[in-house]
Amino acid sequence: MKDTTRRIFEKENQAEVSNNIDKRTNQKSFTQLVSLSLLNRQPKIEFKSIDIKQQPQPQNYLTQRNPNVSSLHYRPEVKQKTTVSTTEQIYSPITVRQTTSISQCNHEYQIKEQKNPLNKLINLYGDNILINYQAYDSVQKFEFLKKHSISSNLRAKMVDWMVEVLTSYKCKDQTFFMAVRLMDTFLHQTTKQHVPQDLHLIGVTCMFIASKFEEIYPVKLQIVHEKIAHKKLSKDEIREKESQIAQALDFKLVGTTISEIVSMALQLINQHQKMHQLVIYLAKIVLYDYELISQYNYSSLSAACIIVGCNLLSQESSDEIIPQILSVLNVDKDETIELSNKILNLAKNFDKLFPNLENLKKFNKNSTLDIIKLQK
Repeated sequence: MKDTTRRIFEKENQAEVSNNIDKRTNQKSFTQLVSLSLLNRQPKIEFKSIDIKQQPQPQNYLTQRNPNVSSLHYRPEVKQKTTVSTTEQIYSPITVRQTTSISQCNHEYQIKEQKNPLNKLINLYGDNILINYQAYDSVQKFEFLKKHSISSNLRAKMVDWMVEVLTSYKCKDQTFFMAVRLMDTFLHQTTKQHVPQDLHLIGVTCMFIASKFEEIYPVKLQIVHEKIAHKKLSKDEIREKESQIAQALDFKLVGTTISEIVSMALQLINQHQKMHQLVIYLAKIVLYDYELISQYNYSSLSAACIIVGCNLLSQESSDEIIPQILSVLNVDKDETIELSNKILNLAKNFDKLFPNLENLKKFNKNSTLDIIKLQK
């Protein structure tokens, strides 16, 4: 009897020990699931009927879709290939047609249009844009230095300094052309007589206005005051001159330049990529010469620069390009040919006429020597 009771007692102790071990292991697994926030003296949460032995079925997350997760994280399902008999015709939204010579030409044309969508816009609106440019060009600026004591050589020095400043601050060519236009127009329309000492402030302010008008990131007034003007002009003086220029121009800062007319005309005759760089360089040379700027409008000067550039680059195609440019810009043939000869002589003798002005040659890829070498 004692042996049987002893055995029963040992079995009960073993059962209690095993139950305590199971409880400890369960409690350890539960503590791994409970977050730290629940252990920090938070209210107790009862876990109801958790089957630890039951394991979820593994899912292939690379192929099966979960509605709670975006489909961006899954591989696309592989579609089964379908075979179609050659005797039946199937009409679908996307069809493959037989290639012909006409379709190949249209395909090449579409590729060119996609590469340069600007060509399509120019073909549609280029004529109207050019007419608008020439309407702004109707304002004449004949002998705008006559009522001032500023000489043409001093003006040429200011133009050369604008080339250095605006190129150093990586401004566009259009900013330079607009700055010169603002300066000439202000000197033409202002009622006040200016002296040579005023030209520095006028030129700095015109560059400041053109930078704000044309550049995405314009030159700041602090830089104009410290770096460009070297603190010789105060900020208040620059602001005051900016107000005077705007009032003298009746706040009509929008206008046209030789650069804009040249670019649009070359686009219309499909010669922009070939001739633009040289013609823009010739247009910059023209801005130095006060006699040409004060006697001819921008349309005539643009046509003459294009004719000179055409003769320098390819004399064979000049017979075709010259009638086109005369028709596009609607200028007189004899007057334009005469003006082109003057511009060519100016380019050849630029170093003699402006001996100390070397910024144009320094900050441009083309130079006067290159133009002389190209001439036959």
